[in-house]
Amino acid sequence: MKQSRVICITGGIGSGKSTVCAMLESKGYPVYYSDERAKALMCTNPTLVQGITALLGEQAYSQGDLNRTYVGEKIFGNSELKEKLESLVHPAVREDFEHWKLNSGSTVVFKESALVLETGDPTCEHVVSIVADEHVRIARVIARNTEMNESQIIARLTNQLGDAHRRAQTDTIIENNGSLGDLNLQVDYLLSKVI
Repeated sequence: MKQSRVICITGGIGSGKSTVCAMLESKGYPVYYSDERAKALMCTNPTLVQGITALLGEQAYSQGDLNRTYVGEKIFGNSELKEKLESLVHPAVREDFEHWKLNSGSTVVFKESALVLETGDPTCEHVVSIVADEHVRIARVIARNTEMNESQIIARLTNQLGDAHRRAQTDTIIENNGSLGDLNLQVDYLLSKVI
């Protein structure tokens, strides 16, 4: 069977990756959500659970669930520990994606991942970056995460790749500052280019 073509969707917090992916799914295209799958695998993949426990200690899990607060505190500001954790998680996600892709039955699949450019994901044949103005992104994040304030969101934005960097390393840019109708037109245009 012919290998599926992989189109990767990326963008920073509040850019609209999830909205674009939902539009793609509504048009009948399979979408693999890397971040969601990583979270699930960190709780269900026995090898990964064992590796994370060995790396971060028993407190990394609470009643079978990943103790996100504890893990976040352990790796925050500790790039060496963060890299070790990623070296456990990324191979498991890659394996999970390959299995999902084989079973998708589609000649083209979409892969949502915030870290496509940072990790140099070799599975991506075409990279699509969703970009939006900072004030738009902040408003979107506040609307969906009421417990986060503007300074926390700006701190996250600062730790992510800037849009100028994204533009330089991307095959297609989708500008997401307008209406859902505008966004849908851009998604249709993307499909006309890659399908």
